[in-house]
Amino acid sequence: MELIKKLALILIVAVLLISIYYIFFNSEDKDTEDPIIDTIAGNTTGIAGEIVTISVTFSDNIGVTNATIYHRIEGDNDWNSKSILNGSINFSLPTDSEEDWHYYITIDDDAKNGPVGDPSVNGSVYYTITVNRNDDNGDDDDDDITVSHAVFIEESTAQDCKFCPSVAEKIHELYESGKYNFYYVSLIEDDQKAKNRLKTHYNHYANPTVYFDGGYEVILGNKSKDEYESKIQKSLSRSAENIDVNIRARFDEKSSIINITTTLINYEKTDYNGNLKIYLTEIISTKWHDYNGDSYHNAFLDFAQDEIIIIPAENQIIISKDINASEEDLDPENLLIFSVVFNNEKHQGYSNPSSSGNPFDAYYSDAVNSTYVVDEGNLPPNVGITHPKRGKLHIFGKEILTSLTLKKTILIGKTTITVQASDEDSNISRVEFYLDDQLVSNFTVSPYEWKWKNQTMLKFKHTLEIVAFDEEGKSSTDTMEVIAFIFSN
Repeated sequence: MELIKKLALILIVAVLLISIYYIFFNSEDKDTEDPIIDTIAGNTTGIAGEIVTISVTFSDNIGVTNATIYHRIEGDNDWNSKSILNGSINFSLPTDSEEDWHYYITIDDDAKNGPVGDPSVNGSVYYTITVNRNDDNGDDDDDDITVSHAVFIEESTAQDCKFCPSVAEKIHELYESGKYNFYYVSLIEDDQKAKNRLKTHYNHYANPTVYFDGGYEVILGNKSKDEYESKIQKSLSRSAENIDVNIRARFDEKSSIINITTTLINYEKTDYNGNLKIYLTEIISTKWHDYNGDSYHNAFLDFAQDEIIIIPAENQIIISKDINASEEDLDPENLLIFSVVFNNEKHQGYSNPSSSGNPFDAYYSDAVNSTYVVDEGNLPPNVGITHPKRGKLHIFGKEILTSLTLKKTILIGKTTITVQASDEDSNISRVEFYLDDQLVSNFTVSPYEWKWKNQTMLKFKHTLEIVAFDEEGKSSTDTMEVIAFIFSN
């Protein structure tokens, strides 16, 4: 009996030891969560001969065990590194410094779930410390930090606006050229939230209209590229408050939460009062398309944040906001977010400048920055109906241009529905044509054309819907409401 008791005791101890081993060394609950960089100084400014402090905050479900800042002087190829585990580090900028500095930060936890980097893990993208140089006259005023002003453009447009694509193309070409420091969003009047912005804040008159820096300059109608360029230059050179804004976004795939963190820095010697607006935009619009059937760039979706702010003199504030991508039906890979600071000083603006018509209270923007939620994410297809044209009368497929006041798309006689489809980072796998929710045609190669030859009995109002898919499974849709008298065979 004693022997049995001893054996039972040994067995129990063995089971306990094995259980302890599995709990501590093979547990399903081991650390699998990535560490998070919560806030970071981002792009900042320093004075030659003085010290600039780079701060960062981070978190982890267990704990961050490694935090490294990589830095180099502009022009150098190699990165130097230092630990920033205590949350901040000071850089002494040489008095005779002529170059700016670059840096990025990586963190990791004990379980090696990282590295996690901001704005990258390898220096392919980095932040800049802009070095301001002192003059030799000893004037203390020369030590003031001056932030380079960037222009913010809001472009009003609509799907049935014939001249809007030309304006959008000119703005986008100037943006892509990199010649001027500006950002832009497309306010598509067909979307109710964009329409509210145009009507409520700008007392909008007509499309296309381009608003520079919150109404500092306004261009109504389709003008030459030189005119838009001139307004950008004028807005760049205007006197703006010394405010800097940095924005970062982090997407958590597990929770579908997008965290948006904005750091606002006031280099003025007095408090700054203004309004922070954070614009959510689609890089490639999946819903709205211009008169030529092209998807809009930087299409406004909604304000992620719209609040009054006060930034203390020579200080900064950090504002954080979470949005649920699943609940809001957002594609993080197709999101570009703008953080814009508008001054609270009121000016007189006009949406119809030539006649001083449609007056509005203009609040000029002092600072703007943007960030992608996912760098180099897979973008959706660009798809749009190129024929028939929106809001026009068509007879046997021919557009009647004299009916410019029509708001409905009217088709008389057989009509070919023509679609363009493309993809910036993939290939089109198929394009589907729907008439009143019924699939009527399906194409895997271009041209994407469907001949509408048969009239639906006793029904004249119809909805055309085109859905394009890329090889990654992402899709975009274009729809058009039409009144059709097809005359069946």
